[in-house]
Amino acid sequence: MCINVYIMCLSDKISTNNVKYEFKMLYAIGITLIVIGHCKDSGISFFSDFFPYYSFHLALFVFASGYFYNQKYEQSVKDFLIKKIKRLIIPLYIWNIFYAILLHIIKHFGFFGGVHITLKSIFWLPITNGHQFILNLGGWFVIPLFMIHVINILIRKLLFKLNIKINEFLYFIFCLLLGCLGVFLSNSGYKEGFYLVLERFLYFLPFYSLGFLYKKYEKYDKMNNLAYFGIIFFITLLIIYYWGGMPTCIPSWADFHGYFPLVPFISGIIGIAFWFRISKILSPIAAKSKYINIIADNTYTIMINHLLGFKVLDTCFAILHKYTTLCANFDIHLYKTTVWGYYLIHNKSQFIILYIIFGIVFSIALKNFILKIIDFIKNCTSKFSR
Repeated sequence: MCINVYIMCLSDKISTNNVKYEFKMLYAIGITLIVIGHCKDSGISFFSDFFPYYSFHLALFVFASGYFYNQKYEQSVKDFLIKKIKRLIIPLYIWNIFYAILLHIIKHFGFFGGVHITLKSIFWLPITNGHQFILNLGGWFVIPLFMIHVINILIRKLLFKLNIKINEFLYFIFCLLLGCLGVFLSNSGYKEGFYLVLERFLYFLPFYSLGFLYKKYEKYDKMNNLAYFGIIFFITLLIIYYWGGMPTCIPSWADFHGYFPLVPFISGIIGIAFWFRISKILSPIAAKSKYINIIADNTYTIMINHLLGFKVLDTCFAILHKYTTLCANFDIHLYKTTVWGYYLIHNKSQFIILYIIFGIVFSIALKNFILKIIDFIKNCTSKFSR
């Protein structure tokens, strides 16, 4: 029974009979942009000068979560929360314990000396920080997403009990005002401890509401592509003209660079709008491509594990550096002290694509490998129990 729970928790894929391939494509694009965004100065850019990745790539997933929220969940809040705990929180802690063990081992070889493995870093810091073991720092995103699921359904259930019908547009405005409050608090210097947790949650909240609002009025999204992209780029150029560039932010640290509180949401919505329409255009490809679907069905494990993939690739370069004349300028110090050091062959930024591809492939392979081990243990247990 326990093993079955582990298998379900580690599985990202949610089966459905009515697949919306535009969201499959959106997930695949979004997670790829997150991996690219973690390759500092990669030189790889997909419209990032117009739509900076950090301004929308995580908000994109929150938008999708809001889209797939179903009011039938309110019939049993308990079941909904249990489902989200199994899908989000338990996997977060399974991976966190995995990384605690891994860091404990590799610290003996001189890696990440400043990382401390304690009960606090295993059980508390995933909530308040999320960067405790470095290699799995992408997991910080899980807690604010879970908080949004919880607060959203509780508010809706309460309003239902009070016989108050929700106007989804007004509800979005309400969430947007809360988001602006979070940006204001951050810009005022409140960025640590409880404030960081709160501001992460408040920042993403409007995007969740926007997803549900869009679903309600999706039937009116019929504008032709030329007009649609024309409007988006016109607005984008106006923003760039006014601010001298497209505003961005760093949601992980609630850093909004002092922009007026509404600005990060304008930038985020524009980025989502652009890539969502691209995803709609490319959705026939997603419907036919097993690779797009594999990536889309493994966004959780890619989010958590792609930095470990980077480090494994670095290890391959380190071995070549030690035992061959290849990779002569490989930096061992960076290799052991930071996750942001990349070895670029002949110092050419184009080779960063090796990290992007390997980070994605490794993450999926790691999850499948662990699932096979669990399945093997399950089968062995079943045989001995007969």
